[in-house]
Order: sequence, then structure tokens, then C-alpha cells
Amino acid sequence: MQKVLWLASWYPNKYDLYNGDFIQRHAMAVVPFCGLDIITIQFVPTDWQSALIVSEHLRVNSFQEIIIYLRQSTLPFPFNKIVDQYRYTWAYKQEVKKYLSNTSPNLIHVHVPIKSGIIGLWLKRKLRIPLVVTEHWGIYNNYAPDKYVGRSFWFKALTKRIIANADTLLPVSKNLGDSINSLVTKKPFTVVYNVVDTRLFYYIPTNNSPLFWLSHVSMMNHPKNPKGLLRAFAEAVNENKQLRLRMIGQASDEIINYAHELRIGEFVIFTGMLPQKEVAQLLQQSNAFLLFSHYENMPCVIAEALCCGLPVISSHVGGISEIIDTVNGILVPASDESACTHAILELCTKHDQFNNRLIAERASAIFSYDTIGRQIIEVYEQQSLR
Repeated sequence: MQKVLWLASWYPNKYDLYNGDFIQRHAMAVVPFCGLDIITIQFVPTDWQSALIVSEHLRVNSFQEIIIYLRQSTLPFPFNKIVDQYRYTWAYKQEVKKYLSNTSPNLIHVHVPIKSGIIGLWLKRKLRIPLVVTEHWGIYNNYAPDKYVGRSFWFKALTKRIIANADTLLPVSKNLGDSINSLVTKKPFTVVYNVVDTRLFYYIPTNNSPLFWLSHVSMMNHPKNPKGLLRAFAEAVNENKQLRLRMIGQASDEIINYAHELRIGEFVIFTGMLPQKEVAQLLQQSNAFLLFSHYENMPCVIAEALCCGLPVISSHVGGISEIIDTVNGILVPASDESACTHAILELCTKHDQFNNRLIAERASAIFSYDTIGRQIIEVYEQQSLR
């Protein structure tokens, strides 16, 4: 069995429970097929804890997770960035050296090139083993505030170097792979989508309620366009009082108050953050899923909704059109609130035309742990044959 070391730029930890949780789910998909260890670094504010955890070693997910915590520098900009980059690289290398004293991996897999890809390149040269890079970051467009084209020369040069020197590039959507080829460097790639835990997210027939429940899941920050979504929903409610909306995730007081300003407070439920199991249960009790983002890559929440058999209304951005078609949903132009309103009303009227069981079966075949795990291990096996 192969032994693979993952270097993750993002990963769930005690400071940020949801940072790169999709990377952890990728790990859970691949671990039945190979030996796996993960090393990651999380910067924390200076006042986070009285006693800094230098590193913690976990085995709660059938593989080893080594999480290093570093306090952010308090020096003024740009010296803080320079010092933090040096400390990041030094701490990562020290932890990797300790790891290598007991283990010899056959392959390195970096998740998100910046910043852990620096260590990936170092290990590729040091151990003379293959380097696989998965990119999850949706910055390769003209809409993200932190878009790639607006980043520093150092950021762009290092990203290009890491991707160019990878033996295999695995973007989580074709759109992302094409964008990297257009903006960063020409590189053949193999798409490996985000994974869904189909033990939680699966189809259950809904009750014949007179109400039509839409669900939305996100952090409700600017990219997710929550205010635009609420405005579109408010217009739909004006025409159909049977509509209801669940907003699942971390909603600010501003967003909650905005729903009341639109006079739709009685039609919208804000649940707050919920465990995956409860999110799945609410999706299973819904009639459709709604996402109206300004920009996206390949959102896990859409895949999860599809696995629950829900037709999806989404803005036509990122790689979403790769998985949404007329069989399982409706795509609308980004920021076009009237189109979103029309799609909500259309779906409510014609929802019986969607085969929920078929939607779930198709999605589960694409996004299940077994499917994604086998796709990743096939890449590893191809590298071992070279």
C-alpha cells in the first residue's frame, strides 16, 4: 500500500473548524485506499490562547493529522509578512523533518499551492518523489476581491512555479483548470470534484406539505450574495405566499435584520451554524436548493443538495454548469435578481417535473467517497508507474 503525505494550506483546526473542511473530506475518501498523513499550519492571533499549542497530532479520522499553530507577527506591515513567511517555512520544514525520521512517503500531495506548495517543491527535490497538487481556491476570475490577477508579483510567480513543477494538477472543476491554464501556466489537468458523505446526504421522499421549502447553505458573506438572494426571494414571496426559505449557516445581524426590512421575516428561518448531520436532515426536508453567488468554484453545498435529490437554482458561475443542467436545476445569470425570482417561481410550479430520486442517484455516483477516493488513488498509481 502506498504511503502519501498531504501538505494542506487550509485544514480544519481548533482555531477555525471549517477552514478547508472539504480537504479533510477528500482525505477521508482516499484513506481506505492508501496510507495517509497530513501536515498543516494555522496562523492564530496573538491573544488566541494563553498557552500556544505548538503542534498537535490527531488520529480521529483513521489517519494522522499534524496541526501546527503559529502566532502572527506583531511587527508593522510589510515586516510582519516577511517574518511570518520565514517562520511558516521554518516550522513546516522542522515538522516534516521529524515526520521523515519515522516515515518514508511514496508521494507528496499539496492542497492549495500557496503556501504549502513551497514545502511540496522542497520535498519533491529532497526525496525525488512525485508531487501532486490540488487547487481548490476560486481566485482565478475577474470577480473575486482577492483575484489572482491582482495579487503580488511574488504570489503569482510562486503559484506558477508550484503548478508548473507538479507532476499532476487536480483542480476541483474543469472551469478552474481552464482558468489556471489561461492565467497562470499551461498545464494538463485531471478534474477531481469535491466529495460528499452520502451516508449523510441521501434522498428521502418529502412530505406533501402545502409549503414549498427552499434551503440555502453558506457563510453568507459577500461572495454568496445573501442580500441579493433575499431580495429575489422577497419578490417571489409577493407572488406566492407558500414559499419558505431556510438560511443555514453563519448569518450576521445585518443579514437577519435585512430580511425583516424586506418584510419577509415570517417566511425565512435562520438556523445558524449546524453540524453536517443536521444540515443533511434539513436538506432532506426541503423541496429545492438555492445559491445566488457572485462567483464560485465548485461548491460542496450544491453537490450535497443534489445527493439529497434536490433540484438546484444557482447563478451561472465557476464550474457549477458542469454539474447543473435541465435535469437537476436552473441556472441564472449572476446578480440578475429578476431571473432568480423567476426561477424560484418556475421551480415551485414545475417541481413535479424533476425526478428527485434520479437527481440523487446521478449525484451520488459522481461525488461519493468511493468514487472520489478511487479517482485520487488512480492518479497516485499512475505516478508510481512513471
